[in-house]
Amino acid sequence: LGVSLDTVLIDPSIGALGYGIEYTYSVMERIRLDALTQKDEKLQVPFICNLGREVWKAKECRLPSDEMIGDQETRGILMEAVTASCMLMAGGELMIMRHPRAVSLTKSLINGLMA
Repeated sequence: LGVSLDTVLIDPSIGALGYGIEYTYSVMERIRLDALTQKDEKLQVPFICNLGREVWKAKECRLPSDEMIGDQETRGILMEAVTASCMLMAGGELMIMRHPRAVSLTKSLINGLMA
């Protein structure tokens, strides 16, 4: 196609917490292992993780606030931040997030790991 690899990103189809994130994590792991073991340059491009879209449409984020499961907004923020941290640990380089507090929590995690 004539597209330079420095303009390409891999979207591993992010799933929110639960089975979706386990599937995504294993896909990312397999891609990275193949990139290393087979020296496949096309699989060595960065991952883009559009997790904000997926997390906030999960049923757990849409359930109303109640005493048992807590505040709806806080639940969504934590789900987004935890999903981002999982994707970072799996090798994701670019996170697309929605809630500013989830971004702040994720930045705090990154800063803590780099300290």
